[in-house]
This record gives sequence, C-alpha cells and structure tokens, in this order.
Amino acid sequence: MARKGSEDSAWIVSSKEISIVLGVSEARIRQYTKENAVVRVSHGKYDLPKSIKAYIAYLDSKRTEVVDKTVEEAYWTRARREKTELQVQVMRGDLHRSEDVERVMNEMLGHFRGKLLAFPSKMASRVAGKTDLTEIRDILKSGIHEAMTELAEYNAKDFYSEDVFIEEEDGLNE
Repeated sequence: MARKGSEDSAWIVSSKEISIVLGVSEARIRQYTKENAVVRVSHGKYDLPKSIKAYIAYLDSKRTEVVDKTVEEAYWTRARREKTELQVQVMRGDLHRSEDVERVMNEMLGHFRGKLLAFPSKMASRVAGKTDLTEIRDILKSGIHEAMTELAEYNAKDFYSEDVFIEEEDGLNE
C-alpha cells in the first residue's frame, strides 16, 4: 500500500489490494465502484479509508432494504389475515357490509311504511260500530303488533351479498 503524501493522510490502494481487504474479487470491486460502494480516485486506484466508510454504508443500506422488505411482508400477511377473518365473519352472519345493511333496511322500512299507511283503512272496518274502548284499543294494538312484526323478523341471510369475495389477483394464494 502506498501512502499519499498529503495532509489528509488518505491511503491509496490498488484494486487488487482493496479486493483483498474487502474479501471480494476485483470484478466485484468494479461493480462496487459503479454502485458507489467504494471510492475510486483514478483508474485502478482507491482511497482506502473513504472506501471502507462507503462500503459499510452500502452494506448498511442493503441490510435496511432486507429489513424493510421483511416488515412489509409482515404487514401484507397481517392484512390478508384480517381480510380473511372479516370474510369469515360475513359468511357466519356476524358482520354485514354497510351496502347490504342499507339495502335490507330500506326494504324493511319500505314495507313497514306501507303497512302503516294502510293501517287506518284496514283498522277502520274492524273498529266500525264498536263502542267498547277496551275492545277498540285491543283491535288497534293487535294491528300495530302485526305491522311491527315486519321489523322484528331479522334474517342474517338477507344481509348476505354474493359479491362479498373479490377474486385474489395478488398471486399470493399459495
């Protein structure tokens, strides 16, 4: 190794010498030069201290990329698991999509509204001529309960939509 006579005391080494120090081939040193993982000062000559710092930073960045990829894969796996858990809850009828709830509730409330609007006409004939207030109240109460039965009939299958499951296009169905 030759020591450069400047005040910054930089060590200038050949590509063969730096390849020995880093434990790689000279061809790999040329690749590292293109990737800025070593510092070349001229053809076949490298600044050893700066190259070591650059090489350490290069290795550090590669390690970070692997860690980032692992973290992202963990996030992706968690998201797929959560999606599957939600789909299972939908299949069991424990969870409903907001669009399905809105559709079913609109249908149920529409039917209920129709029964309420028909209530006076339907009940008028039943209470016509009655004078006993208890009997009239019981007839009206019976009609109200009949109309409210529509709202009490919950069926989880009414909330189930066939398009709950979207085909997996991510290629991760292994």
